[in-house]
Amino acid sequence: MRDHDDLKQFFAEAGHPAFRADQLLRDVCKRGATNYEDMSNLPVSLREVLKAQLPVLSIEEKEVSLAPDGSVRKVLLRCKKDGKKIEAVLMRFDDGRRTVCVSSQVGCAVGCKFCATGKMGFTRNLTYEEIADQVLFFVLDLKDYGEEITNVVFMGMGEPFNNYDNVMRAVRHLNDSRALGLGARNMTLSTAGVVSGILKLADEGLQVNLAISLHSPIQKLREKLMPIAAKYPLDDLMSAVSEYTKETHRRVSYEYVMLAGINDDVSLAHELGKLCKGQLCHVNLIPYNFTKGNRFKRSAQDSIDEFKRIVETYNVPITVRVSLGQGIDAACGQLAS
Repeated sequence: MRDHDDLKQFFAEAGHPAFRADQLLRDVCKRGATNYEDMSNLPVSLREVLKAQLPVLSIEEKEVSLAPDGSVRKVLLRCKKDGKKIEAVLMRFDDGRRTVCVSSQVGCAVGCKFCATGKMGFTRNLTYEEIADQVLFFVLDLKDYGEEITNVVFMGMGEPFNNYDNVMRAVRHLNDSRALGLGARNMTLSTAGVVSGILKLADEGLQVNLAISLHSPIQKLREKLMPIAAKYPLDDLMSAVSEYTKETHRRVSYEYVMLAGINDDVSLAHELGKLCKGQLCHVNLIPYNFTKGNRFKRSAQDSIDEFKRIVETYNVPITVRVSLGQGIDAACGQLAS
């Protein structure tokens, strides 16, 4: 569903008052209406125009994968404008959180070696509507179960900061009280380290969370795992993070996927501790999730525990991510169309 500004323009061009935008958003986002026939507060003639020109959702379900325990639902979605396919994931946590992991691009140009999406290459950016509609899709789906979406993470297919304008417009649309009204603090943007995006986000005035894919505290190794690191070296990245935290006073999360024999050595734990010491940050260790065609293996649990223990000695907050959806290729790094 388009945002308030787009809808106001649409109705103005169609010769209808601006308040129709509020009515339409209320019907879809608050009441959960999915058919224009159910929107009785709109004139019949207008409903016919909307049905022909403005689909409620810009995406449609093509295939669903469900974890045996029902905790994770991965959906293959088709973009109505050109048929391109993306994936989005709903995660149900025991503490009551209902989190949607959304994609921001069809494919990805970053090419992280351990990520399934990176093997796809890049096709195109998603529009702000296609991004926000992934959340709306699950909002409408959960209405029947009396559940509500509580969190959104931009950790699906694509690099959000390589589609910055559409991502930020989607964030504001999702945050808009006239639409879904999701709290900014319940949204997390994840980047592979696009410095320009981090600096721009610092000036947005939005209390969204920032997560940065780090995966190595050493520049040379980081470049091997993440080719984008050659463009945005660690020194530049850390400088941008410093500017971001100074401006926003918000904590940054560092994501660190644990790859056996690659980046889980105790010497790297010490380097990571030194890199993060004194920062307003949190480290999130992510056990590697298998993706087809990759040679990587998940670090052993005792290696993860020791790595975590060492980083903690530098007074750096660190946790191990609870990963859901591996069995249906819906976990971190596994999304691909």
